[in-house]
Amino acid sequence: MKDISCTLTTHSWLVIAIGMKKIFQCVEVKKCPSFYSTATTKLICKDKDENTITCDKATDGTYLTYSCVAFYEVPPGGKNVLYCNDGIWDFPKPLCKPICGKKVTTDTTELTWGGTDVKGYEYPWVIAMFKKLAGKYENVCGGTLVSRRVVVTAAHCVTDNYGNALGRENFQVAAGKLYNAFGDPRDKHAQYRKISQVVVHPGYRGVSQRYVADLALLITQELFKLEPVIMPACFDNVNTIYLKNYQVGEVAGWGLTEEEKPSERLRVIKIPYKEGATCSRELPESWEEQYNFLDKICAGRVDQQIAVCQGDSGSGLVFKNREDSRYYIQGLVSIAPNLYTSKCNYQTNALYTSVAFYYTWINKEMTINYLEDCLLPPHPRNGKWSVGGGEKKPGDIVLSNTILTFSCNRGYILSSISPHYDCANSYNPPTCLILCPKMSLPSGSQIICKNAKNQHIQCEDVADGGSVTFTCPNGFVSDRGTPTSTKYCRNGAFSNTAPSCILKALYKPTPEKHKKPSSSGSTEPYSLIPSKPITRPTKPSVSITVPEQGVEIGTDGLKVICTYASWMAYQEVYPENFESRLCTHLVYQFIGLRENGELRIGDEWLDLYFQEQGLYRMTTDLKQRNKDLKVLLSVGGSGATNETLFRDLSKDDDKIKAFLSSAAKIMETYNFDGLDIFWFSPAKDDKANFIHLLETIKRDFEKNGWILSITVHPVIEQHGYDAKEISRIVDWVTIKTYDFYGSWSLYTGNHNALYPSSKENGWEKQRYNLDAVAKTWLKAGLYKNKLVLGVAFSGVGFSLKDKSETGVHAPINKAPSFGEIRYYTICTKHADFTKVWDNETKTPYSYNDTFWIGFNDPQAVRLKGEYVKNEQLAGLNVFSIDGDDNKGVCGEKYVLLKNLNTGMGHSLTWLKDN
Repeated sequence: MKDISCTLTTHSWLVIAIGMKKIFQCVEVKKCPSFYSTATTKLICKDKDENTITCDKATDGTYLTYSCVAFYEVPPGGKNVLYCNDGIWDFPKPLCKPICGKKVTTDTTELTWGGTDVKGYEYPWVIAMFKKLAGKYENVCGGTLVSRRVVVTAAHCVTDNYGNALGRENFQVAAGKLYNAFGDPRDKHAQYRKISQVVVHPGYRGVSQRYVADLALLITQELFKLEPVIMPACFDNVNTIYLKNYQVGEVAGWGLTEEEKPSERLRVIKIPYKEGATCSRELPESWEEQYNFLDKICAGRVDQQIAVCQGDSGSGLVFKNREDSRYYIQGLVSIAPNLYTSKCNYQTNALYTSVAFYYTWINKEMTINYLEDCLLPPHPRNGKWSVGGGEKKPGDIVLSNTILTFSCNRGYILSSISPHYDCANSYNPPTCLILCPKMSLPSGSQIICKNAKNQHIQCEDVADGGSVTFTCPNGFVSDRGTPTSTKYCRNGAFSNTAPSCILKALYKPTPEKHKKPSSSGSTEPYSLIPSKPITRPTKPSVSITVPEQGVEIGTDGLKVICTYASWMAYQEVYPENFESRLCTHLVYQFIGLRENGELRIGDEWLDLYFQEQGLYRMTTDLKQRNKDLKVLLSVGGSGATNETLFRDLSKDDDKIKAFLSSAAKIMETYNFDGLDIFWFSPAKDDKANFIHLLETIKRDFEKNGWILSITVHPVIEQHGYDAKEISRIVDWVTIKTYDFYGSWSLYTGNHNALYPSSKENGWEKQRYNLDAVAKTWLKAGLYKNKLVLGVAFSGVGFSLKDKSETGVHAPINKAPSFGEIRYYTICTKHADFTKVWDNETKTPYSYNDTFWIGFNDPQAVRLKGEYVKNEQLAGLNVFSIDGDDNKGVCGEKYVLLKNLNTGMGHSLTWLKDN
């Protein structure tokens, strides 16, 4: 018997010749996804017969074993042996992460004030942060290494007095240091890194907001090289590790010592964590009113002359986790009595920004800025790849964001439309498919060509797995006698015959295929592949309630502005995932600013090159589906750095000129229809310059018919807004009427309520709901037909302090917190929560014994649509569109966006036919 194996996509088929009759039968042998060794993982695969094979050819029964390179390990919950069964590995993928939270030695004597010198390199995660002062770098703060290019520190170390981030050129960081001075020759193992980004938490506003969100990340230009004395502290899942009262933690730094001078060597103190009540008793009485305790943890010793001091800000407070004996970063030195003076109060506790409290934000930013070493993959069969910056070969190590450009030999074409892949994704690279012959069809034929992914392509690019559907002109038929036929490309040839049209008068039916007798006497055609019943997933049909009467979307002047947050592409949420015909406008967030005033593309690979064309073009291409859709690019964001850049731009005509020139180039190149200016918190003395900036932009935009809108803070009295003048200039004003409640809150509350709750105080009632904010802005002079309110398609969750108090304005804990939760997650993962409709705020909330979520459901969204229509406002801005049930996981697709339109009185009857 002879075995022949062949590969069809993700399966292998074993063709068995039985006896002399050569009756062929195919037995399916499923193939598991391909894996390869990387810069951090070394793989070995053995098939079910114990033969060593490459891990891109693993079939059922294969075992994959892998090991990690030096300074890396299999993370907790991982496994280093994977098994291939039924075409699926029993674990997602081989994974090695940097070893974290392990001290180098225990050889210490016993920071700063009252602390003792570190003997050797005991704390490999400690970072010295240097700031350029008078032309030289000075050690001003500490930090903690949490990955090979991310340092976590305090926001007040990297911002001005108003909470605006300082330029990255002002800082450098160093790991593997013992001595204070920059470039100290005694630091034989020190590695210095320049900064590519200063990322300040968007909630930080310094002392004006009681040092809430005193947290920043420094992203290095180059990766730190891991060594025994340079390794990160543990961070993963720190939000699930709870500290006990008086549990001892450790802080290392170079702050002031007892002699009121910066320590020459790294020093350490060991101090106990203290719960809120204990801490409050021991800190000055005024502190609870002056400073924010909500996002802080407290630690220290009272009257023992041991404390953090000036220079220790941003240093990490680590605790040993009893379960794995690793050290986890739990706090960052933030506030202590006299911390920012030349003298320290060494008799008391200090407040540390809680890392667990901000775990979700830190984790998101770390994911966005993730880089690792990457092993260049093999060249594709019948093709190759190339990288810029010199010759590289398979097996060379580069950064994971290195772009590979794939190409194929003549007669072949890439399986993807885009040839560009970063190294991190190149282990699932495009392949080179053999092209089918060019077609020759008579004039007047209608032809649709698709690739193996069912995407429309040029017909000369039809390759293996692709198809051609053609309709012959009048008087012609296909070789099957039908006007329309479909042919599939397999291994460089079309199935049966090439696409062709023949004169109908000359068509002769093909004789019936030869049939073999079956044991029952019936006949059936030969088949190499055994037939199987085809099963398809089904789900119950959902009736869609749409108004039978109403006006078409976009014809009544009411705007439905949908916001797409570009960073959601990292979670596989793309512009094509939602129904653009339910929107009148789409706003793409964000593009940044340069110091010279020009626009700065935030993530070039994502915005310009992602999936063959980049998110810019993918977004503006939605206009092909909705010809009336207008797509705007949002400039800025609520980050502190943008405030400074906008302020400098608004008062410098040369920078405004550069801004307009770069904006025109980007809008013309990528087919945008205008800009949304997201200068979120202009100071009161910025008011005149803000108007000057808007007037100059609008005057320039009018030549091309471009749109100009702005997004503003809901609290007008604290910012530099001239509502009347703004109304005169811009096309509309979007007020960010969500995020009223969040991680800074003391009580539960819906962050996007339509009306106030009777349980709120007077200040909250006047500011924490759409109705109050709209009335305030209208009173200030904003035109009704320019006012757009924000509606959130995500909820905000809190940890309840008392399970018996579950209503609006119930007390909450600091952590853990759900944070932002999208509607489709609420209706699936939290469907077992108790849901309550709050008739005062016109919004629902859900809760269980532990957590509370305030959100918008279809009814709440519909009421907001009705409100805007009845009050004759300009419209609603959806943030963000990915929060809707775009896949119908809870029933009806696009349910929130549909109900929003329904509330506005828009007819959706056309959806019945789509």
